Amino acid sequence: YINNRYYLYEVSSKYDPTLKRSKKITGKLLGKITEQDGFVESQKDKLRKRAELPAIIDNLTTKEFGTQQLILQLAAKHIQALEKVFGDDAKPLFIFAFFRLTEQSPIKNVLFYFMHSFLSEVWKDVKISDKSISQLLRRVGANRDKIMEYQKLFIREGEKVLMDMTHVITHSRQIESAQSGYNNSMTFEPQINLMYIFSAQQYEPVYYRLLPGNIRDVKAFTVTIQECGLKNVTLIADKGFYSKKNINTLDDAKLNYIIPLQRGSKLIPYPSSDDVNKKRWDGYFTFNEKIIWYKTKENVILYLNQELKISEEKDYLKRVEAEKENYTIEGFYEKQSHFGTLALINNNNEKTTEDVYTQYKSRTNVETMFDALKNILYADRTYMQNDEALNGWMFANHIALQCYYIIYQKLTAHKLLKKYSVTDFLKFTHRIKKIKINNNWQLAEITKPVQSLLEKLNLHIT
Repeated sequence: YINNRYYLYEVSSKYDPTLKRSKKITGKLLGKITEQDGFVESQKDKLRKRAELPAIIDNLTTKEFGTQQLILQLAAKHIQALEKVFGDDAKPLFIFAFFRLTEQSPIKNVLFYFMHSFLSEVWKDVKISDKSISQLLRRVGANRDKIMEYQKLFIREGEKVLMDMTHVITHSRQIESAQSGYNNSMTFEPQINLMYIFSAQQYEPVYYRLLPGNIRDVKAFTVTIQECGLKNVTLIADKGFYSKKNINTLDDAKLNYIIPLQRGSKLIPYPSSDDVNKKRWDGYFTFNEKIIWYKTKENVILYLNQELKISEEKDYLKRVEAEKENYTIEGFYEKQSHFGTLALINNNNEKTTEDVYTQYKSRTNVETMFDALKNILYADRTYMQNDEALNGWMFANHIALQCYYIIYQKLTAHKLLKKYSVTDFLKFTHRIKKIKINNNWQLAEITKPVQSLLEKLNLHIT
């Protein structure tokens, strides 16, 4: 009798020469006893009994079931889109993308993971080998038109999208687009630039394009927009992007943009350092429970976050006290009007000051996407040996990234992101197995933490 429940255990006795009497030995759990059903046999005991009958059991096989089953459910729309565009190549392409997400698998290990996954039972007709995957990636990568056809299925006209660029390192001499170029890691290894469009409404990556590593020109953004066919696009850049040349190019292309200015820019309408009168500002709004004041001059908006201002002043003065180099009290007086501020240049007059601020803050979505690309998929470095294979490999990573965001959206919708990450979801569901006994597949027991997660997400394993 444990925690208000009755359980039945195997029991035996053994003579104890020290005690000079028999001693009870509690063995395996056999099941529970309820008033309604009487004795209910444990699932583990059922499986154990079958496993102890080698003469009857022809084989006993265990395969990963949970992750693949749930992703097949959640990504059904994406699989249908792949089949529509790529036909027979769709399933092996998705299989490689799946193991890029769950195992960060290189080509050579895909067969191993496939044979240990229930995917090999669901798609028995798919033949997988490292050679077939290599040929698949080259075949897919050589046909940019089909990749574009697939991507356009997820682009909605008139939606708000974000654009940004990152780099992928490669040392293959056979990849023509691999060039030495600038990146935020301050390395000058051969690289390919990866431009991405992220949908702010669908909350997922919808388009990517590979560029030579030495091209970071703003014209690449305009060509990208033309290729994907979008018209209502807002480029949200990072600090350092602003220049008159870049602005003129974007204006000529009629591309909307929100670009942060360096705090020392003469374009920013800073109030005088001794002016603390909020009447000098144009107004305020609330963002994430913080008061944001704003002041506009032509197409430049200056924002002030009072809480951030106090934090930055405190940080600066601590550095002054610690006698850090280039930190002086005179410097504090000169910069005090800059603390807690953000200045954005924006060319869309239809947006309110609050819209501009909110849309700029959504840039973190793109940064989160690149973080997943690099730290979940490990796709910031490639060992592909030619441009076609590289294009196919990146497309598989794109599919994997879409699956990542399907899970991310699910966790967000159920307000579980503070407790579970996408990686947690993958690890938890990976523990759900199917066991084959006498040619019959049975779902193995699911632990309470895993079952709890599924219930919170309203997901069902069948």
